Amino acid sequence: MSSNEYPAISTEPLPVPPTTTSLIDVLPSQPTFWGAVRAVVWKDVTVEWRTRQLLSIMTMFAVAVVVLFNFALETRLDAVRNVAVGLLWTTILLAATLGLSRAMSMEQENRSFTGVLLAPIERSALYLGKVISTLLFVLVLELILIGLFSLFFNKPFWRPGVWVLLFLGTLGYVSAGVLVASMTIQTRAREVLLPVLLLPLSLPCVLAAATGTALFMFPQQPQWAELQSPLSIILAYDIMMIAAGLLTYRYVVEE
Repeated sequence: MSSNEYPAISTEPLPVPPTTTSLIDVLPSQPTFWGAVRAVVWKDVTVEWRTRQLLSIMTMFAVAVVVLFNFALETRLDAVRNVAVGLLWTTILLAATLGLSRAMSMEQENRSFTGVLLAPIERSALYLGKVISTLLFVLVLELILIGLFSLFFNKPFWRPGVWVLLFLGTLGYVSAGVLVASMTIQTRAREVLLPVLLLPLSLPCVLAAATGTALFMFPQQPQWAELQSPLSIILAYDIMMIAAGLLTYRYVVEE
């Protein structure tokens, strides 16, 4: 049989199904500021829906911490209930930092952050979109943690005031986290630098949020005079961090 009778073998590469979503694919032709924000959020949510990496990592870590503390201090339930608020916020901070670190590592590994910077959108819209998408992921984690802490520690974490403080405290932490994570994304030691820089920076917001959350752990509802100081600190911190991110993010990502 001559060689001409064999079918020709194609040397073209086989098509690979897309595993990531490009910002250009979901960006409007003439994006406005809020249109660009929605596109960034949609891109991050779509990628997370396909990969399920961030939520799974954060949830597994947080559940492991809660179960570990519950069984380690099982014989001293009264003591652990007194520090349940501190355990809740510590778990949230560590899990959120782990999620931010992993998110930025994925952006760097896939070079997708460079592609995002090529999109014709304002850098402030990119920052706000990253804050909103990360905030959504952490809020889902907090929903799971509230159920676990209410079950294991028998404390009223389900109160609406606790949810308000969790939202405002998480907003401040994520606003600072996205800014710091974007600063360290190009460094080799980004996994180490992120918590070293972020945790001290977010300390005023976290301490005020934990103090306000502790006020709701008593049978009686706290008075407004007791909540005014921590709420004022959290709101001031949120406004300052979001304003700083919107004004300086272009210099952070383009350096």
